[in-house]
Amino acid sequence: MSETIWQMEEQLWTGCRERLSAAMSDLCVMAFPEPVGMMLGAQLQQRTEHVPRWDLVAMTDQTTASPASGVIVLAYRAEGRRRGSAPYRALCTSTYARKNDDWSLVQHHQTQIP
Repeated sequence: MSETIWQMEEQLWTGCRERLSAAMSDLCVMAFPEPVGMMLGAQLQQRTEHVPRWDLVAMTDQTTASPASGVIVLAYRAEGRRRGSAPYRALCTSTYARKNDDWSLVQHHQTQIP
């Protein structure tokens, strides 16, 4: 199961916006470095509409925890790359909750690493 969750997490960085929207709860709580800041899932599409998706993301120091039935928490270091831009490095956490047979992103946080 954790392999599937990690594949979902990678797609949130590199996949199309429709995939991102489908995998995320409308009430997903997110916190990004400024100027993006904090938001709920439904706001992400509006606030990042013109921001290019990542071409590639490398995730290291991956940690997976399941503190309760139907909940998975991920923690990792990410390095995102876009053509023509410097690499973006961050410490990240994501929390997924299972509803019926589907996993949905309910929390995501990024702390940029200078």
